[in-house]
Amino acid sequence: MLRLTSTEPTRRRDEPARQSRAALWKGDRISSTLISVISFLRCLPLFFSARPKTPLRVLCVMTFDMLHMLRRSKPLPAAKRRMMAALLDFGACMNAMFDNKDYCRKDLRLTRRILAEAGLNSFVEEFLRRLWELERRRPLPLDDDWQFHKIRSYREAVIRLSLGMIAATARDAQSIDEGIRATYCDDDLKILFRIAMQCQIVDDVLDYSKDMSAGLPSFLTASESLAEAIKLTNQAAFGYADHRDLPRSDDVFPLRMALFIASACAKVTTQVSRWRFRDAANVYQRRSAPL
Repeated sequence: MLRLTSTEPTRRRDEPARQSRAALWKGDRISSTLISVISFLRCLPLFFSARPKTPLRVLCVMTFDMLHMLRRSKPLPAAKRRMMAALLDFGACMNAMFDNKDYCRKDLRLTRRILAEAGLNSFVEEFLRRLWELERRRPLPLDDDWQFHKIRSYREAVIRLSLGMIAATARDAQSIDEGIRATYCDDDLKILFRIAMQCQIVDDVLDYSKDMSAGLPSFLTASESLAEAIKLTNQAAFGYADHRDLPRSDDVFPLRMALFIASACAKVTTQVSRWRFRDAANVYQRRSAPL
């Protein structure tokens, strides 16, 4: 007689344990903060590894590991964390290439091969096609009165594309489109998008001189008046910091704290830039004044 062994009773016995673990991960602020600390410790070796190249990219991998723990009660697999690190480095290399900045061609080829071996060719091709379209139509600095809004939209589109690619990989999505849509409607990614934009503001302020000399669009090179650009950039930083429309659930508490810190850094940086670039603004005003 053929005897069939059913696993259904075992699954029923394991279900309460899974539910209790999920309840733990979706508990109060202490639990969510504990998860963020665990993710930090788990991803700590990435700070000393070849990939990703910068601490900010390591923090991005940590964040997605934390979100995976919160939503699925388990960490991201180590292979996926390495894959995301390679994606972040690849995206940074491509952005540097489009901006005519220094990047390592050998490292770019190696990263591309790693992603191909991981089966991410379709994602890479879609990312390159979308990035090319954005860069081909990117606004010029110091063009017209509406240039700040155009450059801000351009910056946001590039951030959503990069963040969408990483989110799609973390979620095993079928296309980058799914990840980009999540940056508009997913509570976690909405906060993460604003954190990324605050980091972009800090980067644009610190790189103002380089961007200006290279003719690159940024928050500070958007307006003919540097003082006006700083004022609009400061307003943008306050806008991204506004949390009234963001979720206040305890499981996103670490993300809201990260947004608070990133926003404070962006506001301080833009305020300091008023003093830092005061002489440059005065020189420009003297040159542009009618004789």
